[in-house]
Amino acid sequence: MERFANQTGLSAIFNFLEPLDNSLLHSAAGADKHDILRLLLDYIPDNLLADQNSAGNTPLIMAIWIKSFRAAAMLIRGIRNNALPIAMRRRYVNAVRHLLNEDLELVYQKNADQKSPLYLALKFEEPEIHKILFSLLPLEPSRIQGLPPIHGAIMHNHYDLAAQLLKKDVKLFAMTDSRGCNVFHLAAYTNKAQVFKLLGPETEYLTLQRDMNGDLPIHIASKMGYVDLIKRLPLISLDVNWQGQTALHVAAKYGRTSAVRYMLRHPTMEGLTHERDHDGNTALHLAAMHSQPAALIPLVLDESINPFHVNHQPMTALDIALDRIKREYTLRKVGNMNNHYFIYERTS
Repeated sequence: MERFANQTGLSAIFNFLEPLDNSLLHSAAGADKHDILRLLLDYIPDNLLADQNSAGNTPLIMAIWIKSFRAAAMLIRGIRNNALPIAMRRRYVNAVRHLLNEDLELVYQKNADQKSPLYLALKFEEPEIHKILFSLLPLEPSRIQGLPPIHGAIMHNHYDLAAQLLKKDVKLFAMTDSRGCNVFHLAAYTNKAQVFKLLGPETEYLTLQRDMNGDLPIHIASKMGYVDLIKRLPLISLDVNWQGQTALHVAAKYGRTSAVRYMLRHPTMEGLTHERDHDGNTALHLAAMHSQPAALIPLVLDESINPFHVNHQPMTALDIALDRIKREYTLRKVGNMNNHYFIYERTS
């Protein structure tokens, strides 16, 4: 190899596969041949170091499997691959332990699916691996790459692990994703009511955090119409999103009639019907603007509603509804001169 390093054709050697799709690296690591492995690492392209054989094992996994920790250390220093995620997925407890003993930085790195080892650990049920990773806590949340681990636990309904993570490290529990969503935003989107059992004095502040759209978890629950979740969240009537909209605004906009009815009856929401967003719209305006008749009915019937409020246009909710009718329908005269009436037809 040293003699022919500057000549063409080495790729044919590197890409040669034995039975079970073992490469030269697999063979050297699996046979504990340190001198050959060292030579290979000097010449083999980085993209081949993480190749898997037909059993799904990388050379590093094979080295750990035969307890050749010297070979494993050489590979760890020479590669940056997804060996730790593979070890976790296959529940190789000893491999996980050894990899983290050799290089703790691996716990922060994401794999091709944007998932860190801790995310995978909370996704898969392997108590021994959980013990290993929880023994590393606290970690630095800002260094964890990819999706928040706590989101993995919630999405796979591992609420006991989520509770353990909260107990061990509240900072990891409070991590947000690329959209700024924390664990309660996620629960509101996905209707995970059991997550709200973890709502307490140390986590209540998370219900007051906004995502990248400026929404609180209660705005999300109102948008989705999940009344049971709205009941579990602190109803703070004047908390608005970045459009200046309360939870009632959002429920009316998306036509979530049950959520609208609940908030209109709730004593702490008194006076909310008069609140205006940044465009001067009340909840009644938004229900009319977005053609939500089912939400309009309880709003119109509510005694606290003032139907003559105008927004910045200035228009009342009735003005908005009539304007939509004019734009979407055509008024047509039906009958003869002595007996006629008008009907609305949708404009094609």
